[in-house]
Amino acid sequence: MRVGIGAAADVEWTVERCRQLGVDRVFVTVGALAGVKETGVPELEGLKRYKGRLEEQGIAVPVACQWLCKWPLRPWRQGSTNPDVLLSGDRRTIEAGLRTIEVLAAAGIQTLLHYVDFGRPEREEDLEACWEGLIALYREMLPIAESCGMQVANHPLHRLLYDGVRERAVAAGARLADYDRFQIDGWGGPFLMGTWRELRRLLAAAPSPSNGVTLCTGMDIVGGDMPALTREFAGRIYFCQLRDHTDGWPEGREVPMGEGRVDLRTIVRTLREVGYDGFVNLEHLGRPRNGQDLEAMAFDHFKMLMDG
Repeated sequence: MRVGIGAAADVEWTVERCRQLGVDRVFVTVGALAGVKETGVPELEGLKRYKGRLEEQGIAVPVACQWLCKWPLRPWRQGSTNPDVLLSGDRRTIEAGLRTIEVLAAAGIQTLLHYVDFGRPEREEDLEACWEGLIALYREMLPIAESCGMQVANHPLHRLLYDGVRERAVAAGARLADYDRFQIDGWGGPFLMGTWRELRRLLAAAPSPSNGVTLCTGMDIVGGDMPALTREFAGRIYFCQLRDHTDGWPEGREVPMGEGRVDLRTIVRTLREVGYDGFVNLEHLGRPRNGQDLEAMAFDHFKMLMDG
């Protein structure tokens, strides 16, 4: 396992931050790349130049992060993607996504951290039609990913509530059992893919060596048994995110690694046991406090887990 960070647009800042943390790899965010705002697709030569400047400084760029079907923006509740693109089969959006995979692969990026954050449709009778649209999208996308040698690391939306929203949700009687139904302003949920259960469905419905998993300890937020899920998805884990929190949904809060309930030591040990040797990102590190560098603290904690 090799730990890395998200890259900034400023190459010099990114290199300096990597030096400070002692890492030699980053992931890039597709939405921040040149060309995406205008066409939905990164501009290949610009991406190559940016990636090359990092590589000249010894920083590898093996991963890109993309939020599926975000272009063009469609009116919808804040915090999730409009599922109408699945119901309509919007070719402009779909073609941009397919072309993005080709561009990333042409730039030498092998893994796509793929957030699938479609909102659950307002009408229950549209739910299965949304799933049919999502599966159809993947069945079109995955042969292209296979031909490019791209690993797609799918990430469902297991998301904690923000301060202020959390308190209103708890006061309204929200419980974990409501995760796939509950709505409140400022959250974005419920989601079409909100737990590992829906991730299983997507993998089964669109089988492909390119169709895989982001193993994120945020799955614990919605009740996932992380060591068991690590073993279940072994061989299909193409990206890993480690985070910690005080409790599950809806009460949980993000906290620095090692200060919450997540058994990170066991999860890291299990990742080693199943042979995971890919990118690890440390995220959602809690509120800033007293000028502490929470990212550096998380890296120190991760090194302790690896040494242990």
